[in-house]
Amino acid sequence: MEDAIRRNLDAGKQTILLLNRRGYQTMAQCEDCREVLKCQKCSVPMVYHKSAHKVLCHYCGSQMEPPTVCPTCGGKLQYRGFGTQKAEEELAKLFPDARVLRMDQDSTAAKDAHEKLLAKFADHEYDIMVGTQMVAKGLDFEDVTLVGVLGIDSLLFAQGFRAYENVFSLITQVVGRSGRAKDPGFAIIQTTDPDNPVLNLAAAQDYDAFFEQEIAYRKLGLYPPFCGLCVIGFAGAKEIETARAAARFAALLGQQAAKQPDLPLRVLGPTPGSIEKINDTYRYKLTIKCRNDRRFRDLVRSALELYEQEKLPSKATVAVDLHSDGDI
Repeated sequence: MEDAIRRNLDAGKQTILLLNRRGYQTMAQCEDCREVLKCQKCSVPMVYHKSAHKVLCHYCGSQMEPPTVCPTCGGKLQYRGFGTQKAEEELAKLFPDARVLRMDQDSTAAKDAHEKLLAKFADHEYDIMVGTQMVAKGLDFEDVTLVGVLGIDSLLFAQGFRAYENVFSLITQVVGRSGRAKDPGFAIIQTTDPDNPVLNLAAAQDYDAFFEQEIAYRKLGLYPPFCGLCVIGFAGAKEIETARAAARFAALLGQQAAKQPDLPLRVLGPTPGSIEKINDTYRYKLTIKCRNDRRFRDLVRSALELYEQEKLPSKATVAVDLHSDGDI
């Protein structure tokens, strides 16, 4: 990729690099006990942002001075991983004469910053643009002849049945940014799994073959469009009460469903949310494969009424997503 970028610069052409992680380094891990530095309010790693010299939580916004020792055991913290800020710095070292533009939530926070920065890139005020998903969509620059996708694996192996669909969509979009004028375009995808069929179909922009593969997987696993997917989320201040409230709702739903044995239904869970705690609030979920029709919605409504009668909302609030991608 370095060689390709260098050739592109020598030819006076522009490059777009997609890295779907903002920040400088994505986590700090203790060399002794191997614990990862996590947000005290959320069950996610803190991310180091060099420009502010802070570690931030990308979910609740908490920030603090970067610690050097592990809060668990006092061992030395090792910062590793990379985000858009780190990529920007590395590009500056490799190509000191290149003008590098970073596009992420941090650099585009000001009003109209997104549009102004893109306009500058279009006017050739920058040679390389590195950014998160916002660099993938709807951009048309005739001098962009190289696209690089960095670290796509975190999305490829993400939770939710739409993970492959999201990766395919993102890569086909960003690959399509290259070679939109008379000059041919090239794309390089960085991955630990180069034989992955999703990546290869996305690189080839073979929509039909991806659809055939994905629709077979959805049918085998009983996922939309072969069923409806409803996720009922529970959020509360105490983990055990939240888990019990979710389990009680599942029991109430089961009792109501038993009165309609012909109603197709498969209830999974309750399980912790994909991120178990956000902003000191614990999250659990029920995933329901169903026929998302009036009868099912009436069933959920009756279970919600019973849940309320038992005064369980004081333990855990409920949110119903009738058209979920399975992640909450």
